Amino acid sequence: TATATATTLATTQPKTHADDAFHRALARASSEMEAESRGGSFAAKARAYAKAVTAMASVAARGGRVDLTSFLGTPIRWCARMSLLRTVTDSASSVSSDAPSRTVRFFEMLRRVDAERDDAVTRFAGVALAMIAEIEPPASLKKPLNPVLGETAIHSVVFPNERFESVWEQVSHHPPISAHCTRGSNVRVEGELRPKPHLVGAHIEVELEGEARVTLIDRDETYVSDLPSFEWRFVPRWHSRMTRKRKWSIRCEKTGLRGEFTYAAKRGVRGVVYSTWSGAAVCEIDGRYDGSVVAKKISSGEAVARYDLEDAKRFRGQIVRHTHLDDERDTEVVWKETFKAMEENRWDDAKNAKKRVEESEREKRREREARGETFEPRFFTLDERLGRWVRDTRAQVVLY
Repeated sequence: TATATATTLATTQPKTHADDAFHRALARASSEMEAESRGGSFAAKARAYAKAVTAMASVAARGGRVDLTSFLGTPIRWCARMSLLRTVTDSASSVSSDAPSRTVRFFEMLRRVDAERDDAVTRFAGVALAMIAEIEPPASLKKPLNPVLGETAIHSVVFPNERFESVWEQVSHHPPISAHCTRGSNVRVEGELRPKPHLVGAHIEVELEGEARVTLIDRDETYVSDLPSFEWRFVPRWHSRMTRKRKWSIRCEKTGLRGEFTYAAKRGVRGVVYSTWSGAAVCEIDGRYDGSVVAKKISSGEAVARYDLEDAKRFRGQIVRHTHLDDERDTEVVWKETFKAMEENRWDDAKNAKKRVEESEREKRREREARGETFEPRFFTLDERLGRWVRDTRAQVVLY
């Protein structure tokens, strides 16, 4: 329900004493691992890696599934040189080094759906394949930095004959929620993202709460998708993959269609599209997201939509960042000193710079509480009725 959704987006469960104990144990292990790996030799790094796996398995064995949402003990060397707001839009492909970014693939596939103007099942299949083209495990095994409250990232996705303008903002810190909105000439994508990492044995599962809403504007069709989770696995090797056997769905209220999808071994993905009005299955989707995925109508066996990674390598799109150096909330400004120190391998300086950002954020929160004020996002507002963060069109985005 909308009320339940709003509650999920606006509140969080209190951290338990057990969580605190697990976090302290992991923080100690992290410090030891970082000190061990500073030697730089292969043997030292191997010892640090073995110690990491042992420590995580030991902690998880005592507590089962450990919530890492508020864990701050990740060694700075294991952090990515970008905030989560950039990672979700501007990171490289994990399935092919010469493929365009996930974001470029996603919007090119949506452009094709908008242009083809086929029947409802074909449009639904096209949107589903666009989501599959965009959703893949992260290429980097490094943890992105947690955005501070109010942090923003603005960019454009540019094609030869069309431009999409995008804004992301961290609208909540406890729990961490990132809201986003991207709009082209006839396509709008908006939603919210709330990562929830959990330590489970010797791997970390990152559950992505929230949803993405794709609207074909002139048809007034909105496709609502929840978000599949992924895993960082440490045994027998360090790698990432999509979480298997857990369903995720896409639905379109206007056409009465709903699709349910699961990931499988060897980067496989499968799905079935149903009519919620008749209950009948109308389309099957099957393939590999690092190869080819095909949508076929069940009644005729006709292939109505296809995503092919080799074809995607020819997509002519690029992401253009818009950095506002005079805006203290711009992600590049927030983390400027941290990024510079990381780039120059000055890890102690990077750690201290990151700590200063976090301490500044805590001080701002204390000042708001003392004045009896609440934080107001700049570009988004919470629709209490729907339980969604929506774009506040009164706040204009400046692109340069």
